[in-house]
Amino acid sequence: MKDKRTVSMIDLALQKHDTPVGPLFVAVRHGRIKKCFTRDTAIRYLAFFMTTEAFERSGFPQHHPRVRIDRDDMEVWRDGETKAEYLAAHQRCVRRLRRILARKREMEKWCEKWDAMHDRFVNEVDALQAIKPAGVK
Repeated sequence: MKDKRTVSMIDLALQKHDTPVGPLFVAVRHGRIKKCFTRDTAIRYLAFFMTTEAFERSGFPQHHPRVRIDRDDMEVWRDGETKAEYLAAHQRCVRRLRRILARKREMEKWCEKWDAMHDRFVNEVDALQAIKPAGVK
C-alpha cells in the first residue's frame, strides 16, 4: 500500500514490478513506455522521455541539421548528431531524478521511524490508562 505522506507522480512514471525472474522496471511518461531490467536504465529512459518532450514543446532542435555526403558519386544524407545542449539537459534531468528518488527514500525511512515511535507511544498510553487509579481524573 502506498503511504500518502510520500506518494508522488514519480511513482507512476517509474514503476517496479516483481516477476518470477527478477524485478522489471517500467518508465512511463508523455505516452511513451519502456521496460527495463535495471533501475539505472529505466531512469535514463525516463529522463530521455522528459527531455525530448521539453525540447519538442519549446521548439529547440535536438539534432544538428542533416549533412550531404558524396559517396562513390552518389548523394547520401546523414542525420545530424545530437546537440550538446540536449545531452546536457538529459544529464541534468537524470541527476534531478536521482536526487528526487534519494529524497523520497529518506522520507520513507523517516516515516517508518515515526510510525514505530508513535506505536510505542500509543501502547504506553494504553498501558498507563489500564493501571490508572479510580480517583485520578
